[in-house]
Amino acid sequence: MTNPTPYTFQDTDAFKSTEQLIIKGRYFATMVPDDFDKFEPVKRNIHKILNIKNKLLVPELIDVKRERMSKSLFAYFRGTADVMHYDLSNHPSSGIKVLIGGDAHLGNFGFYGSSEGQLLFDMNDFDEAHLSYWEYDLKRFLVSALLVARDHGFDESDIQEFLLSVIHTYFDTLKHMTKISEMKRFILPNTLQNITEIFGELKDNEEYFQQSFEKLITKSIKKAQKSNSKLVIEKYTEINDRGERRFIENKPVTQHISKVDFDTLVEGYKKYKKHQRSDVRLFLEDFDIIDVVRHSVGVGSVGTLCYLILLQDLDKNYLVLQAKQALPIYNNDELYTDKKLSQGQNIVDSQLILQSASDPFLGAFDTKKYSFYMRQFKDMKTSINLDKLDYESFEDYVRVCTILLARAHSHSPNYPLIIGFGEEFKDFDNSLMNFVNSYTKQVMYDYDSFKEELANGK
Repeated sequence: MTNPTPYTFQDTDAFKSTEQLIIKGRYFATMVPDDFDKFEPVKRNIHKILNIKNKLLVPELIDVKRERMSKSLFAYFRGTADVMHYDLSNHPSSGIKVLIGGDAHLGNFGFYGSSEGQLLFDMNDFDEAHLSYWEYDLKRFLVSALLVARDHGFDESDIQEFLLSVIHTYFDTLKHMTKISEMKRFILPNTLQNITEIFGELKDNEEYFQQSFEKLITKSIKKAQKSNSKLVIEKYTEINDRGERRFIENKPVTQHISKVDFDTLVEGYKKYKKHQRSDVRLFLEDFDIIDVVRHSVGVGSVGTLCYLILLQDLDKNYLVLQAKQALPIYNNDELYTDKKLSQGQNIVDSQLILQSASDPFLGAFDTKKYSFYMRQFKDMKTSINLDKLDYESFEDYVRVCTILLARAHSHSPNYPLIIGFGEEFKDFDNSLMNFVNSYTKQVMYDYDSFKEELANGK
């Protein structure tokens, strides 16, 4: 399998101009086979695909994961990135690789805090990030948007027309990025104001967007601002009989770990701290670990080893860090492993590249058996409640996420290849929507099969 590290870009722009890359992208478009836009849904048993990575998960949490996935069609889709990777890897590609998020569904965008305390909105999940074909992200994103829209009961013809325009927004954003200086593109954070300005320049309708998006995000902003260390301490910890602050257990989702595992995490934390930048390392010197629990989060991540680490300084100030297991990337029907490459560090590197700014506590460490990445738990993190979107808000939210996805792809130096591909490929928007509609049927088939097998106890 191709090495998924973010440092092996194909056709970087070190010796090619933007114009030259766009021209070469046109060539790629002439090479795709006729069935590039076709996908034939089939009824199948998807557990054979899921079980490849399930074997790496905590056994007692697999049932929790399956239960969360069974809640809805979109919840199932969230938990089956590996299934779509399997299907895409066995389907014709554009031939153009960039660093992708790997799981760019509509729920994997949200708010978080920067090092300076700014509230940012960006892609926020990079467990599947690797070097691969750019359209993988766009296809997964569009399928997720279609699933959410149908779940709301929005008019089907409106949805189809809108998603065609979303594809244009993706390419318009990439073209817009060629007009921004390299330095500005590198340092410009995805604050709400900056996102609004980009949207306004693309759609020449900034005033409307400001009003509409403000209505959409007001509640989420308030929630994000409250999502800090103080709230985490109040919600997840308590004072025990000995006057010590400890995490609250809620088995099997949240539970304390053995002394052996505790000691392993402490040693891993020391490695993590040693490789942090100097200001973060100095800040953490005042803190000691006082408690650790295993704590499951999300849908797709349930079953991975995920720990909350409670830190306390001499003045009894607290900080909670999250250590999350980095699983191997599943692609081309196999798991990628490389003893020389830390998957935890790969996730950290990918996040630093794809996000406009990242958590200052982001880092990684490896133990003898596992690879982990570390970040602050609940640092102004929250997401838009997709269930509460009306059609107007849905359109605005999807467009914003499309802009952010395109901007993330533009951090790969060869991204102008995508622009050339889109310019040369005739009727690409309809072609892509043909695939999206067909693949959405596949997701529905798989979900029905998944629920049936759960009901039968298989």
